[in-house]
Amino acid sequence: MAVPAEELASMIARIDANGDGAIMAGKNKADKDEEDNEEEEDEDMREAFRVFDANGDGYITVEELGAVLASLGLKQGRTAEECRRMIGRVDRDGDGRVDFHEFSQMMRAGGLASLG
Repeated sequence: MAVPAEELASMIARIDANGDGAIMAGKNKADKDEEDNEEEEDEDMREAFRVFDANGDGYITVEELGAVLASLGLKQGRTAEECRRMIGRVDRDGDGRVDFHEFSQMMRAGGLASLG
C-alpha cells in the first residue's frame, strides 16, 4: 500500500519535533523545548557580546570594556589597568582581548561579578 507523498510529509511533520526532517527515538516536545531554550540563551549571549564588542570585530578590548562599564555606572573598570586585569582573568589564549567563547565562559561562571 503506497502512501501519497503529501500524506507522508504530513505524518512526518507531526512527529518531527524540531523540524529537522529526522525522526529519532526520544525526540519529543520536552527535547524541542530544551533545544529552543539553548538556542535562545545562545542568542541572548551573542547579543550581550555585541554590546561590549562596539566595533564588531569579534573581540572585547580594554577600551570597549571600559566604555561599557562606564556607561553602566559601575565602579569596576574605572581605569584601563583595572579593565586589563579584568580581561586577563577571562582571556584564556593570552591575546589581551576577550572573544565570544571566553565571554560565554565568563558569563556562565557568574558574569562581571565573577571578575571582582
